[in-house]
Amino acid sequence: MPSESPLPFLRPDQSEFILLRHGGGLYVDKTQYFLSLLAPTDHNPSLLNNKYIFLARPRRFGKSLLVTTLEAFFQGEVPVDPRYLNGHSPPPTLSKAKLFQDTAAADTVEDRGFHPVVRLNMANTPADAPERLEANLLEMLGGQYTLWNRRGINVGLEPVDESGAVAFPSGPAVSPAQRLEDLVGRLKARYGANPVVLVDEYDAPLVHLLGKKTDPEPILDVLRSFYVKLKSLEADLHFVFVTGITRFARVSLFSVLNNLRDISWEPAYATLCGFTEQEVRTALHPHLATGAAHLNMSLEKLMDQVRRHYNGYCFGFPEDSESVYNPFTLACCLRDMQDRSHVRRWAVTGWPNHWAVSGNPMFLIRLMQEGQYLLPADPPPWDSLMSTTYSLDRVNFVPLMVQTGYYTLRQDTDGDLYLDYPNDEVRRTYSHELLESYRQPPDPRTLRAMHRTLADEDYKGFCGLLHTFLAGVPSEKLRRETDCHLVLHVLCQLMQVEFQSEVHQGGGRSDMEVRFPEHICVMEFKYGESPQAALDQIRSHDYGRQHFGGTRKVVALGLNFMPGTEEAPPTVEHAVCVRYRPE
Repeated sequence: MPSESPLPFLRPDQSEFILLRHGGGLYVDKTQYFLSLLAPTDHNPSLLNNKYIFLARPRRFGKSLLVTTLEAFFQGEVPVDPRYLNGHSPPPTLSKAKLFQDTAAADTVEDRGFHPVVRLNMANTPADAPERLEANLLEMLGGQYTLWNRRGINVGLEPVDESGAVAFPSGPAVSPAQRLEDLVGRLKARYGANPVVLVDEYDAPLVHLLGKKTDPEPILDVLRSFYVKLKSLEADLHFVFVTGITRFARVSLFSVLNNLRDISWEPAYATLCGFTEQEVRTALHPHLATGAAHLNMSLEKLMDQVRRHYNGYCFGFPEDSESVYNPFTLACCLRDMQDRSHVRRWAVTGWPNHWAVSGNPMFLIRLMQEGQYLLPADPPPWDSLMSTTYSLDRVNFVPLMVQTGYYTLRQDTDGDLYLDYPNDEVRRTYSHELLESYRQPPDPRTLRAMHRTLADEDYKGFCGLLHTFLAGVPSEKLRRETDCHLVLHVLCQLMQVEFQSEVHQGGGRSDMEVRFPEHICVMEFKYGESPQAALDQIRSHDYGRQHFGGTRKVVALGLNFMPGTEEAPPTVEHAVCVRYRPE
């Protein structure tokens, strides 16, 4: 039974470390990694072994909390100048020792001294034109100037109101890179210590362009001139930490920051973001115990379901790297579990998918609509997967999907690598995002009925349900065979059947195979032709022949999708033949 004592607050939306510590929220300690990440050199303790660091992780994976934790580690809590408090008493501030009490960094944080921090959040800077991007960068930097002015630092600009806000003059024009250099110089002069620069979501302006018919070069020129300043300021900076979702190795962006050490796939930092199994069982145990009581199940059964739905992300070679939970979605789920009324409906709706609710990346939807949506049977070579050899106008889809968290690496019993969805949440989120570009996904009862008809070899019944589903798809959404393939691919994911799209063999590749214990259904799709033409292609190319020697019956199913009109929805026709039945 859960304890009657109050549990630490779960604040999955809180990414400010200091506010989290002030508010008594639960913090899963990751500062043990700071011992190696921020290790000083032997010959000079004021210098770091690794001065420029880059880390890529999927969205909602704790990157921003890590950035604000580093900010607190270097500068603690800097009070506001009393003249900007409008006569109010200054709010209490905590020392670095208090902020990091009961963490792995508690014994070292005070010894590391004070370094002022410039924190750059690039999430709000994306733009479609270079002029707009420069304006957004200046607005972001203006926020940092205002912040340090309110802390009593002379930033060379007079406040525009009594709150301490400052604004850059309209002329003469000063670039974002020059503004950054000016602020770093002023902070160094004031404190006599090299500042730290933390860049969160560095790639937001680039991700914004993915899948768009926009020339990326003008945007890239602005970003290069901005980021190169971080390298030219090397002698004036103590530490630079950059986070993002992707690793754009071929857009010449990192060429201007070629001194970055990329720790994204280093086994030592595989669990720097995300929760390990041990962390969940210890730090989150009281919340899990309450949830188990509310769900009327054992703690181990609850852990099995939580693990299947939220664990499974691997950031490195699977043999060397422990998998982790998505911290945001797990914390949201556990927060909901504390209310008995929340969990009652989960028996009907399934486990919540907070990753999808937190926002769908539009670049992914654009790429999906171009036909890039299939989970390949085999991963590309390791070097290709890890080095991200894609550019903005020619996206290498698989590495992008791995880095954004939709795919992850696994290793089978023979030691071979393969790609998979990290967990059920991602599988369902991905499926819904795909399908919502056509129409709302069907409800669970319809999916169960579709699954049942395929399992029972009732192909007429399956096509009837599919026909009803297609009636809700606007005719302009189904204009080609790949659109129809996408719909079937996603429906199979949502039905949670064993299937594979684009099955390669000597005579070509079938569109899809759906596998059940007693039979295998080999499918071919046509658009505006006939189901018999699809069936003839299966026969002529011997699709599915690799299964002929097995014990399962092989069934060929040809589907023909007829385009809809303004008056009538799209329709589907089918033809079936049994290819092989064992004696």
